[in-house]
Amino acid sequence: MERKDLESAAAQVTYLRGLLAVPLGLLFIATGLGNLGWGPFAESWVFIVALALIGGAYLGISRYYNDNYGRATPSRPNQWGYGVASFLLFAAGLVGGTILDHTFDVPVSAFAISFALAMLAWFAICVGLRAHHLVIWGALLVVGLVPVWGSLADKISVGWLPIGVATIVAGLFDHRALVESFGPGRDLSLETSSAGA
Repeated sequence: MERKDLESAAAQVTYLRGLLAVPLGLLFIATGLGNLGWGPFAESWVFIVALALIGGAYLGISRYYNDNYGRATPSRPNQWGYGVASFLLFAAGLVGGTILDHTFDVPVSAFAISFALAMLAWFAICVGLRAHHLVIWGALLVVGLVPVWGSLADKISVGWLPIGVATIVAGLFDHRALVESFGPGRDLSLETSSAGA
């Protein structure tokens, strides 16, 4: 196998760990509901409990991937490239869109639009765009472009909700792509206790 193919496989194993996006998406939704003071999220302790549960789920899912797929580390130049791309794109999506929505009174959600564009660019750079990325993040882009956001009192908090849903759905499809590419993971019950990951 060529070095480039190995590096591509390492990136896919690393960045298609889609189930990790589920707690992240739940965090986005909890943030939006907490900011809106919706139902039980009007109480700050509910958000703190939700945050602890989400953190525990993230650690459990991370362990599942490490146990079943091992750890793959992209080459150092690729790590730097992915790190810079991640920092710039997530900053643009999360911070830039929020600033635009606070600064300009427009009927669209710059937050949802910038996040969708950032995710499309991130997958194009780090993993390679797949059809489900185009559909899911394209749908979020369309949701952000619907001219109803100007009537919302707190469109940034509302924006967290479709961003969270899109993150969860994309994560589920990414996990499916990982399983289709590399199999369902190894059966740990067939291994001896001395086998390492």
